[in-house]
Amino acid sequence: MAEVSKVMSDSWYQKCMPLIKEVEPHLSNIVKSIRNLEGINYLYVWGSCFENKDTPDFRVKDIDIIVETDFNSGDLISINNEIIKQNNSSKYLEEQGFYPPAVKFSQEFMDLHKYNVDHWAISADKKLLHWGPMLVNKEESEGMNKEAENYASIQTGYNRKKINKSSENVRNNWYKIYNDYIEKQLSDMPSGWYMSENAEIKEILQKAMKI
Repeated sequence: MAEVSKVMSDSWYQKCMPLIKEVEPHLSNIVKSIRNLEGINYLYVWGSCFENKDTPDFRVKDIDIIVETDFNSGDLISINNEIIKQNNSSKYLEEQGFYPPAVKFSQEFMDLHKYNVDHWAISADKKLLHWGPMLVNKEESEGMNKEAENYASIQTGYNRKKINKSSENVRNNWYKIYNDYIEKQLSDMPSGWYMSENAEIKEILQKAMKI
């Protein structure tokens, strides 16, 4: 019986665009698997989850998690999707020029994909990195996000406000169109760590919540 209850309580992440009130109780649990990895200092939630923390019925597209690390940005940027998919030994990684703890961290962090986590990291040299293709500055990124939302709204007839109260099927369709638009814009960029330009770390952490 306890196991059934656990499955039911964990099913929130299977929903497309879950409510803030569905996400918040699980924030600490979704990062538990990486909290004790070498090189990790602090974990934060930011983005729409943080900005709408006082609006329990707001629906989030994804969950932005920032990990503050001891890894140099160069060690992270060298890691791509092919490396983390392989079960290489530390010796092999070192011979190929990788820092094994940074690879292990990336592998474990990517395991949070099932929770629709958007993966961010702050390096030891105070650079903001994102796993997966991104535009190099905040203004361009926000602009593309707005374009994708507008495109999804035109295709479905539901804007960002209406989608919050729509059915699961409508949300699934809206989110797929939104996500496909962004992926198409970045399709020529391989998966891996990307560094954001001109990111003010202190300002970012002021708009984030430690978890």
